[in-house]
Amino acid sequence: MGNYIVLKRHCAIIILTIVSAILIFTNLGNQYLWQDEAETATLAKRVLEFGYPKAYDGVNLVNPRIRTGFGPNYEWKYHPWGQFYVTALSFKVFGMSAFAARFPFAAMGVINILLLYLLAFILTRSRFVAGCAAFLTVFSVPYLLLMRQCRYYAPCVLWVLIILIFYVNWIKQNKRRWLLCLFVAFVALAYTVHGMFVPVFAALVLHYVVFEFKKENAIRIAALWLFILLFVLPWFLFSNSAAHAASISIARVLKNLEFEFRMINKFIFPVLFFGSVYIFRAVFFRKITVKLTGDEKFLLKLILPVIAVSIVAFSFAEERNFRYQVYFIPLLAIVESIILLRLVTYKRSLVVLFLAVSILTGIFNMGYPNFYFPKYLYEITHDYDGPVEGIVKFLNKNAAPGDTVKIAYGDIPLMFYTKLKIDNSLIYDRDHMPKWVVFRRDWGEDLSDKYFSEIRAKYKEHVIDYPDIQWENRPDDLVYHKFWTDRQAPRVRIYERNT
Repeated sequence: MGNYIVLKRHCAIIILTIVSAILIFTNLGNQYLWQDEAETATLAKRVLEFGYPKAYDGVNLVNPRIRTGFGPNYEWKYHPWGQFYVTALSFKVFGMSAFAARFPFAAMGVINILLLYLLAFILTRSRFVAGCAAFLTVFSVPYLLLMRQCRYYAPCVLWVLIILIFYVNWIKQNKRRWLLCLFVAFVALAYTVHGMFVPVFAALVLHYVVFEFKKENAIRIAALWLFILLFVLPWFLFSNSAAHAASISIARVLKNLEFEFRMINKFIFPVLFFGSVYIFRAVFFRKITVKLTGDEKFLLKLILPVIAVSIVAFSFAEERNFRYQVYFIPLLAIVESIILLRLVTYKRSLVVLFLAVSILTGIFNMGYPNFYFPKYLYEITHDYDGPVEGIVKFLNKNAAPGDTVKIAYGDIPLMFYTKLKIDNSLIYDRDHMPKWVVFRRDWGEDLSDKYFSEIRAKYKEHVIDYPDIQWENRPDDLVYHKFWTDRQAPRVRIYERNT
């Protein structure tokens, strides 16, 4: 009877979890793996063959120009290896396919909704806040797209949420078992994606020192931090992690900071909208302060430092990408739900209206309607054709196993899907004119007119009915993302050497 009452009280999260599974898993294997996903999948194949993610298998070298370089036996150093072993296990169970590559990450994306609800409920004891946070995340198009990727995004969110759950439980209960759990979770995060480990670890150390410091447990928590660092240090030493940092300049850092805030406002949390509402409230109603409960204050003191430290850390990174903010989505959904709790106590119908307009149009984030969610529904219910699919199908049909194909971008998907030798160097001369050459429209900056003229003279041109677009269908740039096949783009051209 007790379990039934608990399930009834929390039935909303059961429904939302089912909805998230439908939205994440529908048509999961339709689109071919794009460059980044294929990198994970190809290295996972190498795990099954060699026991570790080996960049060079004796035929093809994955990402020869990568900043970190490789280990002495071509061990992969750019990313921690957790995602490769997860994908390899899925391949072992389901076989080699795009669906199998994405399956474990999609499953984690669903589990994350449960973890988010649990974290929000532990922090606030409010079913509304927990349910609303889960709702906002389930219907977040950036979240859904990233969870459908064969990449570290889903496990990153999973481990960050687990870390925060363990940390909050330790703060509230002061039991040693939560410290052991924290140790395991932090090490798992570090060996999944070390770029997110650094700011999350630093943020929780900062939170403890500033808000939760107690002499009676200081030595214990300091020992925990030390042991975590000792266990993750080998990876940082091996992986040449400093190569991820950019050359530091004030202009670069400021530009990256602007990017971080812009991405948050456009795709995660409508900072400008809520800021405008607050200013309107302060000016016209003379209400400057916002009353918060003790639980809400604790929550904000925990989540906001994680966001703030992460933003600062990412501002010093070599690359800036929205994907790094993936764990901001559920955390800021909790913050947004606290704001909406004030609105629901005033008038419930306004919250329903806000959520409906926000999800369907995105107008509160972008300032204009973009209708990303309806577009997303179209994407997962229709077939999508991208350049990778066309190139793979054509070469598998027309090229012989062992043939060499020269291609500057889209090379790693060919390693995964075909049995061809891939020339992915940026050298264009007579020594690099194999039987097959694929020119990608947006990836020919190193291509000379002389080389191209020779190819045109000595090769037969095949124009295939697939769009030659720059990024296939990368998930973390919604302005670029293709929710349906691009029928207007130029077609892919493949060149076959005349015999």
